Amino acid sequence: MSFSPSATSATIKELLMGFCLGVANIIPGVSGGTFLLVFGIYERVFSILNQINKSFVLKCLELVFSCFRRPVPGIKNVYAFFRETGFFFLFKLAAGTVVAILALSSLMKYLLLHHFCLTYSFFFGLILVSVIIPVKMLKRFDTWAVLCLLAGIGITVWVSAMVNPYDKIKMKSDHLARTCQVQSAPAEGRGGSVSESGKIVSTIQGYSSGDYLYIALCGALAISATVLPGVSGSLVLILMGTYFDVISAISELKFFHLETFVFLGIFGLGVIFGGLLFARLVSFVLYRFYNATMAFLGGLMTGSLYALWPFKKTVFMAQQYVKQAGEVVCLENVIVQTNINVLPTKDDPVIAAFLFFILGGIIMMLFVRKETTVSAVDSDPFSRAETDSITN
Repeated sequence: MSFSPSATSATIKELLMGFCLGVANIIPGVSGGTFLLVFGIYERVFSILNQINKSFVLKCLELVFSCFRRPVPGIKNVYAFFRETGFFFLFKLAAGTVVAILALSSLMKYLLLHHFCLTYSFFFGLILVSVIIPVKMLKRFDTWAVLCLLAGIGITVWVSAMVNPYDKIKMKSDHLARTCQVQSAPAEGRGGSVSESGKIVSTIQGYSSGDYLYIALCGALAISATVLPGVSGSLVLILMGTYFDVISAISELKFFHLETFVFLGIFGLGVIFGGLLFARLVSFVLYRFYNATMAFLGGLMTGSLYALWPFKKTVFMAQQYVKQAGEVVCLENVIVQTNINVLPTKDDPVIAAFLFFILGGIIMMLFVRKETTVSAVDSDPFSRAETDSITN
C-alpha cells in the first residue's frame, strides 16, 4: 500500500473537490449536484453508488470479518476492494465535505442570528440565478412542462406559508418551559456556555422521538435534493424548518455533548439511507420523466424565493427557552423572524441587502456558466447514470 506523488496530488484534488461540495451543501442555493457536473464526476459518483446491492453488502461484511482474523492482510484487502470499486474516491470526497461543513457551520449560525436580512439577500440572489440551471436543461418547454413548473411553484409557496418559523420556535420554547424548572443560580456557577442575556434553567434535556424521526426524514430528503443539479439540500432544510437546528448542532460539536452527537448521528443515518434509496430512484425518474422532472425542480426553486425573501415581519419574545451545548437556556427580548414577507422600511439595510443580492447573483452566474459548458459536453448524464444502473 504505497502512494506515489501523482496519487498524492490526486488525493489532494479530490479532497478539495469534497471541500467545495461541503461549501455547496451548507449554503442554500448552491447545489451539490451542480458541483458534481462542474467537476465532471456526476456519472462517476452515480455509477459507484449504484453498485450497492445485496452482494456488495455481503462482500463488505466478509472483508470486515477477515480483518479480525488476519488484521494486516484483511486491511489490505479492504483497501484494494474499495479502491477497485471507487468507494475510496467517495470517502475522500466525503472527508473534504465534512471538513467544510464543520468549518463553516459556526459562521453560518452567526450570520443567521445577527445578519438575517443580509444573509437571506445573498441566498435570494443565489437561488434567483440558479433557477436558470434546470430551465436550461429542459429539452422542450411544452404545456406539460409548464404545468409541472407551476405545480413546483405552488407546492413550495404552500409549504413555505404553512411552516412558520415563529410557530415552531414558540412551540419548542413552551415545551422546554413546561419541562424545566427555572433555577435562580447564576449561569457562571453552573459551568455552562450561555449567551450574555441568558441563564441556564436545566442541564438535562433530550430530544423527543418525534424530533429524531423528523430530522432523519429531513436528512433523507436533503440528500435526495443535493444529488440533483440546481437543487440545494440546505434549501430543503430551510423549507422544512430544520436548517438552523442542524447548523447549530454542528457548531456545538466542540462541546462534546452526547445529545448533539445523537441528534447529528440520526440526521446522518437519514442522509445515508436517503442517499442509497434515492440514488437509484432519482436516476430512474430522471431517465423516464426527464423533462417533467426538470420543470418541476425549476418550479420548486422558483417558489422557494418566497421563503427566502429577506424582509420578514418580526415578533418579539419576552422569553425564549432554547438548547445550547446540551443545556436549556432562557433568553430575553428575542427577535424572531416569521414567514410573513413585508416591504423594506427605512430601518432596514436596503442598500446593503441589494449589494449582497447582487453578489449572490454574480457568484451563482459564474457557476451557471461553468455548468452550462460542462453540460454542453455531457448533455444528459442522467440517462447514462440509469443505463449504468441497469447494466450493473
